[in-house]
Amino acid sequence: MKMNRRSVLGAIGVVGVGTGAAFGSGAFSSTTAQRAVEVNVFGAGVSDSGVDGLVSGLTETEENDLADDITANFVDVLVDASSDTVDIYDADGQNDVSTDGNNLFPENPGSTETYSGIGSNYVSLVANDVTIVFGDGNGLPPNSTVSYTELFTFVGNDTTSYDVTFGDTNGGSILSSVAGSDVSSGSTVTVSSGSSPSKNAEVETGTSSNSREDLDIRIEETPSP
Repeated sequence: MKMNRRSVLGAIGVVGVGTGAAFGSGAFSSTTAQRAVEVNVFGAGVSDSGVDGLVSGLTETEENDLADDITANFVDVLVDASSDTVDIYDADGQNDVSTDGNNLFPENPGSTETYSGIGSNYVSLVANDVTIVFGDGNGLPPNSTVSYTELFTFVGNDTTSYDVTFGDTNGGSILSSVAGSDVSSGSTVTVSSGSSPSKNAEVETGTSSNSREDLDIRIEETPSP
């Protein structure tokens, strides 16, 4: 099984602050902006997990099997949905799943050795086709850079190191930074065999409405030195 492409639809929504708040050089009475990011995950010679859509309601055995299948062939990329400004939507942009994502794979990460130490607030971007919304309901300041601690975590392969690259020619104006590197130039996280690193990220809120960008995530074996 070879994964040529997985599509994970991500949307970043930003709701402005109240009357009279000043940011940068201007004052905003209110602002509403949608930040939509279509995330395309590409793998070089890695196996697809074989699932699409929202993965929920699995038995413990099924969760273990899926976790092993993903990480035996490449790595998993997960997003932290615990912040009150991060919500999880389905691929159609509807909030009909638990907003903190705790009913999506991995629902019970502590029950599998593969995801040992990963909290249920993390949602797999490989197994689930989801939307990520920043600022929905709670609001984020316009024209600002918002930092998220350990927004992404990675679960590595037992024997092989992989490079996970966010952006490059696609993406970077909304999800602007991962692991301290600009997404517009390609931000690469090396996931060493057997490791589970977590990385910070930054989001640029902007002021315009209904913006959209493509964001590529490439998963490739780390080149030999």
